Amino acid sequence: MGGHAVAAEQPTTAPSPAAPASEGGPSGLIEATPAQRPPIEIELSADDQGFDLLANRFVATGNVKVILAGGRLLADRLEYESATRTIFASGRVRFQRGNQYLQASKLRYSLIENSGEIDEVYGVLDLDSAALDLNPSQPPSAPLLPLSYWATPVAPFNGDVSFGVAELPDADATVGEALETSPLSGGSEAIGVPAGTPERLPADDWEMPPVALSPQAQTMACPPPLPPVPNWRPYPWAATVWGGQMIDANFGDTFLFNGRMRPEYLWGVGLNKRLLRAGPLALEFDSNALLHHAYEQQGGEFNQDVPYANTPAQTFGEFTWSFGVRAWLQPWLSLAFFEGVSLNTNVSNYEKTFRENYTTFLNYLGFEVEALIKPEWSIVGRIHHRSGAYGTYSGVSEGSNAYLVGMRYRFGSSPPPRFSVAMEPPDGCPGGGQPQPKPLSEQLNQVALGSAEQATGTPAEVPDAASNSNALSPGQQEALRRKAIAAAVDQRVSNLQFQQSLTVRRQAGNAGDDVNISGREVTYGSVRPWQLNPLTTKENRKFVSGMISRWRIQANRLTVTPNGWQADRAAFTNDPYTPAQSWVDASGVVARQEPNGDLVLQAKSNQLILEDRLPIPLQRNQRFEKDREVENRWVMAVDSEDRDGFYLGYNLKPLEVGKRGTLNLQPQFMVRRALDGTTSSYVLPGKPIGSSPKSQPTRIGDLFGLLARFDTRVLGLNIDVVGDFSTFDPSNFANGTRSWGDISRSFRLPWIGRTTARGFAAYRYRVWNGSLGEQDVYSALGASLEQTRDLPNLGKITNKLFWRAGFGNFQGTEFKTVNLAELWRANVYGSINSRLPLWSGKPRNPGTELATRFSPTPIVPGLAINTNLNMNLAYYGDGTSQQAFSISGGPTLTLGHLQKNFFDYTQVTVTGGGTLRQGVSPFSFDRIVDLSTIGLGLTQQLVGPLILSGGIGVNSDPNSEFFGDVVDSYVELRWQRRAYELAVYYSPYQGIGGVRVKLNDFNFRGTGVPFVPYTPPGLAQDQAIQRRGF
Repeated sequence: MGGHAVAAEQPTTAPSPAAPASEGGPSGLIEATPAQRPPIEIELSADDQGFDLLANRFVATGNVKVILAGGRLLADRLEYESATRTIFASGRVRFQRGNQYLQASKLRYSLIENSGEIDEVYGVLDLDSAALDLNPSQPPSAPLLPLSYWATPVAPFNGDVSFGVAELPDADATVGEALETSPLSGGSEAIGVPAGTPERLPADDWEMPPVALSPQAQTMACPPPLPPVPNWRPYPWAATVWGGQMIDANFGDTFLFNGRMRPEYLWGVGLNKRLLRAGPLALEFDSNALLHHAYEQQGGEFNQDVPYANTPAQTFGEFTWSFGVRAWLQPWLSLAFFEGVSLNTNVSNYEKTFRENYTTFLNYLGFEVEALIKPEWSIVGRIHHRSGAYGTYSGVSEGSNAYLVGMRYRFGSSPPPRFSVAMEPPDGCPGGGQPQPKPLSEQLNQVALGSAEQATGTPAEVPDAASNSNALSPGQQEALRRKAIAAAVDQRVSNLQFQQSLTVRRQAGNAGDDVNISGREVTYGSVRPWQLNPLTTKENRKFVSGMISRWRIQANRLTVTPNGWQADRAAFTNDPYTPAQSWVDASGVVARQEPNGDLVLQAKSNQLILEDRLPIPLQRNQRFEKDREVENRWVMAVDSEDRDGFYLGYNLKPLEVGKRGTLNLQPQFMVRRALDGTTSSYVLPGKPIGSSPKSQPTRIGDLFGLLARFDTRVLGLNIDVVGDFSTFDPSNFANGTRSWGDISRSFRLPWIGRTTARGFAAYRYRVWNGSLGEQDVYSALGASLEQTRDLPNLGKITNKLFWRAGFGNFQGTEFKTVNLAELWRANVYGSINSRLPLWSGKPRNPGTELATRFSPTPIVPGLAINTNLNMNLAYYGDGTSQQAFSISGGPTLTLGHLQKNFFDYTQVTVTGGGTLRQGVSPFSFDRIVDLSTIGLGLTQQLVGPLILSGGIGVNSDPNSEFFGDVVDSYVELRWQRRAYELAVYYSPYQGIGGVRVKLNDFNFRGTGVPFVPYTPPGLAQDQAIQRRGF
């Protein structure tokens, strides 16, 4: 399909196409007149075709092929009714035009009404080419593949495979005679080769999907019989025996094992009940009864006559009750967090003497790691924490901490969770088609005599789903399921290429929406570990960014309309492979073609399904379309700098201004100011603008704000203006307003090439300046000229150049005072990025699903050096200047392929940089202070898709007053798969943290196979894990 190969289907029974009108064979057909035939624009071929007098319609049967406007329709049977100009197609219906592919069991379409219905639908929708492929008046985006097309074979094995050719011995008379008399048996002694009957291959070592028996363009993509998802957690109850010891440390230090173990020990039992579960997540109720025994030990400074005197030995009990969330990272490994209350039977001597305030009833927190050694038995470790929850309990701030280790036994039973959407297989596939009525004589015989099972008195055998799986651990069940899928599924996918991501991000912290760092500054600034890229870029501050351009779709019925199609329920996935790691179950789906040809998908309600286990509700009335981000109206954010913390915003519908202008408005309400009654974001009236903000009572205008953006294109000029108002109170309005804008146009200069000219203006524009942190450009007005281009390669070294020259009038705070300085400033900046690969490995299992199991792209080991050279020249109106030349760089080492479950991926980046500076800037916003820095970044696979990533940057200039200061830091924990990513991140230096969800977008050749979980009746877990014959 437009370069998309259609992979071979599994061997199936002969199709039994449903005939909408007549079941008669071709023998009843006569030659059709031109009026009875389909329109002349349709190029039709079939094994037999003609007019059916009984059905009063034109009929074509056997290998029906229709060519229309560059599209191809294949079916087993086609009928055309000239009176209503309606086409009926049935039996393995396949349609392809450009990059769009659709298959179904039945198709009815009215040429008069431009509407119809399609049953048992599966296909591939490419939004990038929909404007061409779905418009018959336009040529398709890609030509059709010939029906004799065979895809390039790809080794389907999940492991390292090498192929070789066995040399046969030279033929002689004896060999020839033996082969003629007994070609398929014996003769190995005389012939010197194995017998013709192949030896059975070891099932444990050989697994592969079905072999293609037909050219791929002629076959259906049938839903594979997927083994059921193993029930990792069949036991809702758990009993635990605990033992542990107390530690003298604050809560945060317990995670680093930083503290003194105290002579106080705990023993006890716990009981846990699972209340709810959703895939790998579970909500639990946890209770424990513990016995404390503390030996005599040194006390603290509080609440005793002699500070630090020894406290006597004591014994007391403790009871905890809490609710918690458990996440299973692997079938045998889980993490849990519990929040509740803790009650001591007596006051703890430690808490009494080491804490100023104390009580027996406190808040309880528990952090737990559990590892299964058998399905019912596991080893558990827990951090046991009592505290006052920041003074909530009797003014207590800190309590006590302990380490617990236990043995847990799980018991009870609960039905396994089942999340499924009934999607029927199409005709021509196993399980497809409606059962045909039996002849009357057979029905009468069955009523009179009964079935064969009734005659023998033995019921039909029903496989026991738990016969084998119950004896296996969850990890073994999951491993066998993966092997069974590899042996059963012909993916029909090749040339997989990652394109982009649809990213939903929610971050909060000290930085507001107006801290602007462009992607160009990040790319062409000093080399740093990629883990330290700023979180305040325009892209990172978007709630939703990116898009999915290619979807696979599945539905029981689509209703075709003149403007598109609709379905009561449909499933979409961005994952090219089956089982899909992520897919969307949508209701009330409408696909509408816009006037410009773009296809827009909209659903009333939908939920995201991860790993066929975890359903996540999504926003209602969601839209997906080409080149437009997913809409989100409400904004919940934190801006500690300008808005005193938490605030709410709402994105109004964009307003059209003129033919090309758009005005976006976001009214805001300052929640934190309303609750506190004060604001600390503004300088007090009458104080210098550069002074520190002070607390003052809020007035009604301080509770409301607005973010406005206007962009348009006039006479080839791109205009972008932003206004950020954090208050409407007149006394604070000047200090609560930030705005900036630019006008730009690209043009070609002789000998230089494509260049961009830009005019800019700003008021209270915030920038980030290394160790100096946030700085304000109070006002700016000027122009610049810039260019980005590729330079010729030097051997293996690739080079990119960016330069910018500009001038303007700037107002900003002086470096050593809070006073404003206003000066003209001319600046020239040039930067060259270079990359030298020193060693590059090879991807493992290329072209297979395993290569992208935990990553959207195959991981290639290697070692490369990245460098940056930049020059920064600045001249000011008072005669001062600042000239700097910087060099930075370092190696990036990548190890592993990210295909195994443990430590199969490590990436380490080490960078260093130095700057030679002459002169200094009079302003704070552009003074270069970090003359030498060191950066370190590390990304490490922990378990399966769980990956830890982090980085740190340090000022290493011994002559700087900021020597040793951290200039950047970042840590991230993410769950990464091919089709999606879930991440939690935090930057201590920038004071920004958040969560991120990604869905990845791919291009690929082929159709894939239906992805909605399909388990044929009678397929049990023990059958699913059996080996298929070769």
